[in-house]
Amino acid sequence: MNWKKAVLYGLALWVLMFVIISIFVAFKIYENVVMQVIGALIGGGISYFFVRKIGASSMVNALTYGALFIIIGLILDFAVTKRFNDQIFGMWSLWLGYGLVFLTPLAAVKKSVPTQVS
Repeated sequence: MNWKKAVLYGLALWVLMFVIISIFVAFKIYENVVMQVIGALIGGGISYFFVRKIGASSMVNALTYGALFIIIGLILDFAVTKRFNDQIFGMWSLWLGYGLVFLTPLAAVKKSVPTQVS
């Protein structure tokens, strides 16, 4: 497990999502349920991409990366995002996004091909 990369990618994930969702809000398209789901899917996709770049070696490893991304996100959302939207933690789309950030790294685990013993 590469903790330094995990923290850096977790910070990058939060910054990217903050910018993307801020753009959606600025253009007044985030009120649409479809855009909220798309925002959550983008978060899951970025999480998958980052864990793939890090190279998770097992399911536990992938879930650990996902959990760390969530911890970083929650801390930053509490410290920064809550100042702009005090209802942030009551939004279903936030929790859907965090769920996807946690679970999508499982798809990034490199599958090992079983060897056949004769």
